[in-house]
Amino acid sequence: KPACIALQNEDADEDAIVITALNVVPFCCHADLVTMNRSQLLAVANTLNAKLPRAMQIDTSASRSDAFIRNSVELLV
Repeated sequence: KPACIALQNEDADEDAIVITALNVVPFCCHADLVTMNRSQLLAVANTLNAKLPRAMQIDTSASRSDAFIRNSVELLV
């Protein structure tokens, strides 16, 4: 499946711009994220993590709150 959306982030440590192409749109908007339960948030984070460089991946460990995961997603997009 071809890429349908791209994320652009700055990596200050490497002085580089990182472009991440996604094959799916994992959510529609902030309001969508706010209403998601943990399993839905994890699915979004896992979709992003599958394409992101390791240094930019979202920590989805059990100790991380839903708010942390949601905020991490929002910072990326």
